[in-house]
Amino acid sequence: MKTYYRENVEISIWQWLELLQDSSVFKDDDIALMKALYNCKDCREKASVLAPILGVSNHSVLNLQIGRLGKRIINKLPNFRLPTREDGTIRYWHIPFWGEDADVKGQYFWQLRPELREALEILLNINKSQEEIEESTQIAEEIPEEKLKNLIEGAKKQITVNAYERNQKARQLCIKKYGCKCCVCGFDFEEFYGDIGTGYIKVHHIRPLNEINKEYVVDPFNDLRPICPNCHSMLHKANITIEDLKDIIIKRHNKNL
Repeated sequence: MKTYYRENVEISIWQWLELLQDSSVFKDDDIALMKALYNCKDCREKASVLAPILGVSNHSVLNLQIGRLGKRIINKLPNFRLPTREDGTIRYWHIPFWGEDADVKGQYFWQLRPELREALEILLNINKSQEEIEESTQIAEEIPEEKLKNLIEGAKKQITVNAYERNQKARQLCIKKYGCKCCVCGFDFEEFYGDIGTGYIKVHHIRPLNEINKEYVVDPFNDLRPICPNCHSMLHKANITIEDLKDIIIKRHNKNL
């Protein structure tokens, strides 16, 4: 009878993302192994199949590698639940992977844990969506004031913009953590508009993407916040922080009392 290994280690998506970006935990060959497994059907394969893909001599090399990785993860996150055998010894390979018995005795199928797979998707910038390009992160080439006088009404002018792609998965994680209420003014589209407002909210980069000017790995919990379009526009117009805008709203509210 085939045995399945699905013991929960209680490492979150974001914890995996931090680990993946920590070169003292995930070495280059570990990242290569994760990518190779990610590209397999259902993110699942035997070490004996992965070995030639990764250019190593045999599956034993990968077994040793994943054992070392497991120990480094334990050193970094000492308090998570360890997957253990009946005799109390640790299944190091079971920390990053689910598993199941293969047809050959002594061999196993490795499968990326769902949380690790999600973190790897974010890291690799997979599932980018043009729908996540937001108007406020496009930097328009301003038309000089002197040229405005020469524009004929109805004339067309091409404006060059730099558009920065949003990572849909990071957006989803942000909303899952903070909800769909504006974190500045508290506006809730569903509460105000009913069903048509369900799930609608802008997502604001605390550090503007145009200042970064390159692709980077988004921390969905620390880099992003749900913001209503009005507050979003004011943040970019005034180039101020969320806290600054909150203070402005509070002061104006108290002044009008």
